[in-house]
Amino acid sequence: MPLDLLSEREAREILRFTRLLKEKKEVSSTLNKLAVDETFVLPTCRPKAFRIVKPVQGKGTPASRLLIEDRR
Repeated sequence: MPLDLLSEREAREILRFTRLLKEKKEVSSTLNKLAVDETFVLPTCRPKAFRIVKPVQGKGTPASRLLIEDRR
């Protein structure tokens, strides 16, 4: 599965796993096998995490201001 299609939870688990591997001194035979497995290919370019979105400009009094006035 491409990395950009992982859920937030799956991405955190993989990140935690890679940090754990970084601390180890030796690489297991399983990881050596995974290194050449075509299933685990990183994308060539890093996708943007978020696209830039312009905020919506509403008409009238903001709801937060109406709520504050109502509470007074």
